[in-house]
Amino acid sequence: MPNRLAQEKSLYLRQHADNPVDWYPWGPEAFARAQHEDKPILLSIGYSACHWCHVMERESFADPEVAEVLNAHFVPIKVDREERPDVDAFAMQVCQALTGHGGWPLTLFLTPDGKPFFAGTYFPKSDRHGRPGFLRLLREIAQLWRERRGELLSYAEQLVEALQSRSRPLSGLPPADELLRHGYAQLEQNWDMRSGGLAGAPKFPMVPQQLFLLRWWYRTGIPQALTMVEHTLRTMRLGGIYDHVGFGFHRYATDERWRIPHFEKMLSDQALLILLYAEAFSIRPNPLWERTVREVVSYCTRVLRSPDGVFYTSEDADSAGEEGAFYLWSAAELQALLSPEEEHFLHLAFGVEPEGNVPGTGRNLLIQTAPWDVLAAQFGTTAEALQQRWESIRTKLFAYRQRRIPPQRDEKVLTDWNGLLLAALAVAARVFGQDEFTTLAQQVAQWFLQQWDAHGRLFHRYAEGEGAVPALLDDYAFLLWGMLELYQTTFDPRFLKAAVRLGQELRDRFWDATRRAFCPNAPTAAELPLRYRDDADGAIPAGSAIACWSFLRLAHMTGNPLWHTWAEEALGGLPDALVQVPMAFPTTLIALDMALGPTTEVLCLAPEPSERFAALVREVHRSFLPRTVVLGAATATQWEELRSLAPAYATYALRGEATAYVCTNWSCQQPVHTPEELRAQLPRRVPEEEAPPA
Repeated sequence: MPNRLAQEKSLYLRQHADNPVDWYPWGPEAFARAQHEDKPILLSIGYSACHWCHVMERESFADPEVAEVLNAHFVPIKVDREERPDVDAFAMQVCQALTGHGGWPLTLFLTPDGKPFFAGTYFPKSDRHGRPGFLRLLREIAQLWRERRGELLSYAEQLVEALQSRSRPLSGLPPADELLRHGYAQLEQNWDMRSGGLAGAPKFPMVPQQLFLLRWWYRTGIPQALTMVEHTLRTMRLGGIYDHVGFGFHRYATDERWRIPHFEKMLSDQALLILLYAEAFSIRPNPLWERTVREVVSYCTRVLRSPDGVFYTSEDADSAGEEGAFYLWSAAELQALLSPEEEHFLHLAFGVEPEGNVPGTGRNLLIQTAPWDVLAAQFGTTAEALQQRWESIRTKLFAYRQRRIPPQRDEKVLTDWNGLLLAALAVAARVFGQDEFTTLAQQVAQWFLQQWDAHGRLFHRYAEGEGAVPALLDDYAFLLWGMLELYQTTFDPRFLKAAVRLGQELRDRFWDATRRAFCPNAPTAAELPLRYRDDADGAIPAGSAIACWSFLRLAHMTGNPLWHTWAEEALGGLPDALVQVPMAFPTTLIALDMALGPTTEVLCLAPEPSERFAALVREVHRSFLPRTVVLGAATATQWEELRSLAPAYATYALRGEATAYVCTNWSCQQPVHTPEELRAQLPRRVPEEEAPPA
């Protein structure tokens, strides 16, 4: 008989609905039972695309012996980390504090009032390879609760107090330029100069670090910072972490060369990588970067886009009960599908072997062996001809693969991840001049604005027509970021107005004056034993840092100094870990870079839409200008709306022809009317040498 998780909207929770475990979703009912029965809580956190979450479910939670012990001595709570990122972030802080590492599935034991006293990640059912078995762990903790409860309660209190003290702000920060320099030095020291990315394995794209490196290059002109990013983008794109047949990036690589991935695909990763490749292209155009952006956007629209125009969360790593089965190829399959010449092509260009190239499977994953120009020399042809040949083969492989059982898609809609994609699409639309990307971004923005107006509030998760979990810091911050980017792409005042509204609500809901920080959970989140801060970046940026960065941009876009004051308050209250390990806070470094300046404001005006106006806008849009904000109006009505939102610009003249004003920290140059004149005034930086071939 299904347990109570069968009634939940979360795919991950419903995947546990047939467990013999008496699961509760996170909420007051579970805590009330724990307190009434005086039982500790087992908190298990994962997500639907997580391979090891499925393994632990099969080994332990579906096992009657484990369930009997768990139900007798604990109140078990199951959480979807994507649905409750506030609970997940708190639990991850606990796990990292206690064990020095983290991951999913995430396993915590709590007192009945929610204070943690033990944490870990994946546990097999029985002791294995030096890892304690989950069944033994349950029995030992149940015994400790019976016989040494006072010690556990005291330890839990001490742990919460220690976490509280970690979130207190520094009394003073070093100068911003010193922090930026230290952050770059740490990244350079820990970078894998052979394969790109941070050294070691497993290897995540870590987009926030790479976005900071691009800005450090822009500030200093140090070629190495740009080279580190470009080399990483190339090795990722050629590696097995990229799906060469159906497009999109897998979650991470298990090895240091980006060859063999864990196969889940997350919307958040696609969004951030679209943004990163687009920004890299705006610095030094490379056809591989553009092709990657177009392919990843096509994957998102084909696989993750909902009928409402917003985007679902993820695709599972597993299909047909096996991780990666959808993406792997046996030699027999390829032989039946392709000609001998095409098989030979895959061997040379994508490392396909008769015995397989994925250890332990006997099957192959497509891993491009070299850039197209290098391969062209081996084949005695041109790179263009070789890519056409590959496209013919790829089409066959894609059609065949579509007949396989696909990975399960998690069809919840997350506000924060859609905000990331909104920002990425808007930036890519500017860089590549793609109206299709603009349309996709507008549909995302309009859907969330409609939901906001219809319900009078934002939710973190939408599924099956229902909104749930009041919006958290990341939801507001990432949607704010997306609205700012979309305004700068379209000059539609609705999106700047929405950004202002989001920023004001974000400040009201999530600013903690005591900690001088934006906290991920609102003060009303009484279920958690503390109101924590989370300034470090993970695979996605820290919402607190995006909030600071966005407030600084709003200050320059509206002329309202209050935004600058709010950002400076937060940047002045950062934790001491920023000084010790600045490379772990790249988005905070990006905000500090913006605060340090100089910052440029560009205003493009015209009495009516025209090719001259469009040419001025294109000149700004195609340039990498990370400390520049762009405003515009192409009609008198648009100009009036903009002046009401940004009265600091009210004195600028709407002339009879398309005009651009370029100002640095509000000190303006002469107005210009041609792209050439505008280019001369923009604070552009040009790379010193030509880019390596695609």
